[in-house]
Amino acid sequence: MRKAWRNIPKTIDSEKEEQIKQEPLERGDVPAMLLAAFLSLFLPVLLILLLLAGICYLLFAGL
Repeated sequence: MRKAWRNIPKTIDSEKEEQIKQEPLERGDVPAMLLAAFLSLFLPVLLILLLLAGICYLLFAGL
C-alpha cells in the first residue's frame, strides 16, 4: 500500500486534466453515471427515510 502512495503524483498536471475533459463521452457513459448517482445518493436517502418512518410508526402506533 505504501508503494502505491509513492506513485501518486504530488502536483496536478493541468494539461492532462484538460485533455481528459475534452474527450467525448462514450455511448453508455451518461446512463452509467445516472445509475451510479441513483445508487449512491438517492437509494441510501430513501432507506433512511423509510427507517425513520418505521420508527415513528412503531412509536406512535402503540407498540
